[in-house]
Amino acid sequence: MARLHSLLFACVAALLPAGCDGAPDGVWQGYAEGEYVRVGPIDGGTIDEIAVARGDRVEKGTLLFRLDLTAETAASEQTAAQLAEAKTGLDDAQRELKRMETLHAGGNVAQAILDTARAQRDRAGSRMLAAAAAHDQAKWRLARRKGHAPTAAIVQDIMFRPGEFAAASQPVVSLLPPENIKVRFFVPEADLGRVRIGNPVILSCSGCPEKFDGTIRFVSTETEFTPPVIYSDRSKEKLVYMVEAVPDATPEALHPGQPVTVSLPPAADTGGKVS
Repeated sequence: MARLHSLLFACVAALLPAGCDGAPDGVWQGYAEGEYVRVGPIDGGTIDEIAVARGDRVEKGTLLFRLDLTAETAASEQTAAQLAEAKTGLDDAQRELKRMETLHAGGNVAQAILDTARAQRDRAGSRMLAAAAAHDQAKWRLARRKGHAPTAAIVQDIMFRPGEFAAASQPVVSLLPPENIKVRFFVPEADLGRVRIGNPVILSCSGCPEKFDGTIRFVSTETEFTPPVIYSDRSKEKLVYMVEAVPDATPEALHPGQPVTVSLPPAADTGGKVS
């Protein structure tokens, strides 16, 4: 169904100037496509803050949203206090052990008393390590309550508002990194030999830069029939292949869903076809 929608969109774009079969040789109609990055919480919770707005440009690491931190903050503070107490206990045990070692060296305490002091120091060290691990876990859970941008991108959509509950892994903010913008178009089987991965193409659309070059990055190996709704006397029974190209610069000039005309550079368009 998604592929059918893509084909219909491409054909509707082509109908604007000349119809699906009226494009010049070596020119194909397509549309811009975006691969979105949807950021959600690892754990569920109530949205406390949305730190960005739709259309914002964010850098990697930018805070996008924050869940309610009440429980996690309390747990972090509690484990921090327990860690401080455990460190104090370890310091006391180490001082006592050092004192017993001095007394034992002078023959003033028995070996058993020294062994007891050493065992108490070891137990205090174990308690301190356990408290440190619990505190690290609490800090990790606290950090999981915030969502950050994994890459530089444009904020495309916000699915929640403060006060709403977001389940674990449920997208809260949708991002569109510029490098994830591409152009998708469909090439008839007879033209397949003219498009190869790495080949340059010329992109043109309303509002696009005057010189807008791209590079083919993907050519599907799967054929598909032109959908019946766009059949014509010439296109009936044709096989098409999906091709994707990426802009060489300023991909943000394209907007997902925007009609785009794709053509071969004059030097690359030899007119040769394979049947």
